[in-house]
Amino acid sequence: DNVTIQATLRQLEQPICLFGEGSAERRKRLQNLISSLSDNEIAKILHKNEEDDEKVEDTK
Repeated sequence: DNVTIQATLRQLEQPICLFGEGSAERRKRLQNLISSLSDNEIAKILHKNEEDDEKVEDTK
């Protein structure tokens, strides 16, 4: 769904929406982005975001 796509783009440090972009174009952009990244790059980004989430939880 669109919310999940936007959340994934945010995790990958990409804009969640480009001007004039519809949901189908956004989904295709995410697919292209993921296919262009190596497994190591994806793992690093996702791991970094997990650490950021833990820091936020620690401050509560």
